[in-house]
Amino acid sequence: MAELKISITQKAFSSISEHVLFVRNVSLEAAKELYEETMTSLRSLSSFPERYPEIQDLRIAGARIRKMSIHNGRYVALYKVDGDTVVVYDVVDSRKDNSILKL
Repeated sequence: MAELKISITQKAFSSISEHVLFVRNVSLEAAKELYEETMTSLRSLSSFPERYPEIQDLRIAGARIRKMSIHNGRYVALYKVDGDTVVVYDVVDSRKDNSILKL
């Protein structure tokens, strides 16, 4: 199977930046590690993105949304597979209101 393209929405980039900046208040090194781990995890979706579970009853543009845990489950990437592209919609902090993550 060919590698899929990864498309990260502006919302997802903004969320990643927010998470990294928050961690940066504690440690610059930890912020760098979080950024690298997040981007490496998202890039890994180019191979076998179906390995992560779908969120039941949540669809965007007719496609089911999947969730991938990042950084030991502290963050969750929300994405869908759209043809030959994986679209990452958001990366949420699971410690905040995570009602969508329980679907």
